[in-house]
Amino acid sequence: MKKLFTAIFLLSIIAGTLNAQTWQFDKVFSQETNPHAVLVTPDGKIWVGNYSERDTVINGTDTLITRPIKVYSDAGVLEQTIRFITVNGVTDTLVNTNRGMTLDNDGNVLYTNYNVVYRINYQTYEGMQKYKPTLYTGSMTEAAVDAAGYIYVGHVGGNHPVYVLDPDMTLFSFVSDSLKGLQRSLLVSPDGNDVYVGKIYTSGYGIWHLQSTDGAGPESEAWADIDTLGTVFGDSGKVANAMWAQCMDWDNNGLMWVGTYWDVNPEDFMGWYALDPTQNFAVVDTIGHNYYPVSGDVGVAPEGGSYYAPRGISWTADGKTAYTADFDGGLIMKWTNAAPKKPGDAIIPLSDLVVSAIGDHSNPTVLVNFELKQNYPNPFNPSTTIPVNLNSTKHVTLKVYDVTGKLVSTLIDKQLAPNHYKFKFDGSNLASGSYIYQLNVDGQLVNKRMLLIK
Repeated sequence: MKKLFTAIFLLSIIAGTLNAQTWQFDKVFSQETNPHAVLVTPDGKIWVGNYSERDTVINGTDTLITRPIKVYSDAGVLEQTIRFITVNGVTDTLVNTNRGMTLDNDGNVLYTNYNVVYRINYQTYEGMQKYKPTLYTGSMTEAAVDAAGYIYVGHVGGNHPVYVLDPDMTLFSFVSDSLKGLQRSLLVSPDGNDVYVGKIYTSGYGIWHLQSTDGAGPESEAWADIDTLGTVFGDSGKVANAMWAQCMDWDNNGLMWVGTYWDVNPEDFMGWYALDPTQNFAVVDTIGHNYYPVSGDVGVAPEGGSYYAPRGISWTADGKTAYTADFDGGLIMKWTNAAPKKPGDAIIPLSDLVVSAIGDHSNPTVLVNFELKQNYPNPFNPSTTIPVNLNSTKHVTLKVYDVTGKLVSTLIDKQLAPNHYKFKFDGSNLASGSYIYQLNVDGQLVNKRMLLIK
């Protein structure tokens, strides 16, 4: 009977895990130097564009410094390094920073190299077309494409145009001739009537939603700023929770994924979030929002699944594998999900999405001094991670007890500064069963239970 109960219990855990449809960290796919974009092409290759990485090559009698595009197999083998792009007989050396990549409707790569957007054949790696604006020559954003093949691209800095290019990459029209604020990424709806701009380092925060006033798509004569997505306002009218949209991409199912990480407020979104256009852009899925690093030097790879700075995301053709770019961490990471979310799926409550959000979320400005989160994975074997959020400098102890009350381990016992911490617990030398982990912050106690199964 005991064995039967254990089997039923384990099956229920497995079933619950499958129903949860959560993204699981698979591995570090590659180490890079400030990766600004990652892209999966139709043949399953993984393209990476780095902001800072440079190499030196000999071209004839010249020694050149380039910032190349790297193309990997799905096994992580570097198969191609693209340093030069030839379009209409003119060869350009990739010497400038990458600003993003996206696929056009034929699966070819639109690669933003500082102030030039190239179209590159994903099979031959040959240049096809390019666009370089003449009105302003500063850094450009990642491009976006509508269902008719029109390309939308803006500038990183404020007060500059957002262009609409025709399918041949010739300037066709403008969404705006002077878009305010700072942005790195934008998206467009399939019909071309809605443009979404991720705002950073600006008072608007979130994602600005621009809509054509005449419903004419790329031929629209006027666009209106109709709302802001990914931002929650408290009772005072001030921003309580904000997405700094560093990167924006559509997934295979039509969800808008936003990568965000900067601490605008104590309760900000950190990770990759999927917004559902069919449910007023509510969040229905996440990747990595519980994996923010404990500590360490920026530029040093954190432990598996952790990240510093989301800057790109892309999926395999079946949508079940995702690759993410961590700019400051210098990593491309691989994630898997057997049953990815889709439009219409359950909305994730705000309390499960942002750091230190508690209580009645009609007033999401309420804060606590600390938060003890559920360990992951749970059940575990043999190790698990316990996340703790601390909003002020406090003396902290985190201890693990067995069900009899016997102390098993002390994970931390010292004063800590405000941060998002992860503590590793190893149960290799312990028996299967339930354990209690207790957080003590200046005398305030919180307990949670976890299960070790060997």
